Amino acid sequence: MHYKKRRATNIDKFTLRDAKELVIKIKQLENLSEQTIKSYKRIFIDLAKFFTFDVDVKQITQQDVRAYINWNLHEKILYENSSRVKNEKGVSVSTLNNYLIVCRAIFNVLLDEQLVTENVFKKIPYLKEDEEVIETLTIDEINKLFNSFDKRSYVQFRNYVACHVMLDCFSRITETLNLRVDDIDFDKNSVTFKRTKGRKIRSVPLSLKTKRLLKELIKENEVFDSDYLFVTIHGNKLNDSTLRKNLKDVAEKSGITKRIHSHIFRHTASKFFLENRGSIRVLQLLLGHASITTTERYAHVLNVTINEQHQEFSVVNKLTRVSKTRTNRKRK
Repeated sequence: MHYKKRRATNIDKFTLRDAKELVIKIKQLENLSEQTIKSYKRIFIDLAKFFTFDVDVKQITQQDVRAYINWNLHEKILYENSSRVKNEKGVSVSTLNNYLIVCRAIFNVLLDEQLVTENVFKKIPYLKEDEEVIETLTIDEINKLFNSFDKRSYVQFRNYVACHVMLDCFSRITETLNLRVDDIDFDKNSVTFKRTKGRKIRSVPLSLKTKRLLKELIKENEVFDSDYLFVTIHGNKLNDSTLRKNLKDVAEKSGITKRIHSHIFRHTASKFFLENRGSIRVLQLLLGHASITTTERYAHVLNVTINEQHQEFSVVNKLTRVSKTRTNRKRK
C-alpha cells in the first residue's frame, strides 16, 4: 500500500466508502447518464486501491493527492486481471487528467455537504498533454476489415452492421447500441440518437447502403422479442464490451496493424468528411459536440482542406493576370 494511514483526530470519521455511497446517490438524483455514474464508480475504486475504502476523507491532503497522481502515472499496474497483457505500468496523461476531473467533482460534493474543509484536488493542475494526431483508417483498410466479417454468422453480420452505423453516422459505440427500431426513419433516411453522451437528441442522415443493412438486420431480429437493433443470440441488448472484443478478434484476423477500436470509425468518418470539404460546423452537429473546440481536434485534417480550398477559391487567383513590366521605380 502506497498511502500511509494516519490516526483519525476526529470522532466523526467519514470514510471513502461513505463518500462513494453519498456522491453516487447525489449524482443519480442529478439524473446524470449511466455512463457518467460508471465513471464515478471507477474513480472511487481507483482511489480505494491507493487510499483504501476505510480512509477518512478529511485526512487526505494535497501531498497525498500528489502521491496518488505519481502512483497512477508510474506505479499502478494495468490490466491486473488480464491473461493477455502483463506488467504494464502507469496510465496515460490524458487518462490521469480525466481522473482529476472526476476527483475534483467528488470533493466538490463533499465540500458542499461540509464533510471536508477544502477540495484537495482543486489546486492540483492538470498535466500538460502532447497533442496527438488522431489515428484513422484508409479506404483500403476499411474494406479489408469489413471483408473479414463472416456475414453468414448472425453475430458477425450484426457487428458488421454496427460498424457501418458508427462509420456512416459518426456515432459512439454506446449511442449505437442504444438504438431501437423506431429510432430509424426509413422514409427520411435518418437515424435519431436519443441516449447520447451530452444527453441531447441528435438526428443524422443515413446512407442507402447502411439503410439496406439495417433493414436486413431488423428482418433477422424478428425471432427476438426486443426493440433494440443490436441484440445477442438470446435476444438481449448487446453490451459494448462484447462488441469491442468481437471487433478486436476480427481486426486480428484482417491483418491490419493499427489498433482497431470502436471510436476509430467516428475519427475516420470525421477525417473523410473534412477532406472532402465538409464544413467544420456541420461536422460539429454530426458529432454532437457542444463546443466547436472539441471538433477542432481534427485540425490537422482541416488545415490541409483549408489550404486546398484557399488555392482554389482565393479571389486573388481569379484576378486577370497582368503581364510583367520592368520599372525603374525605387521602393521607399
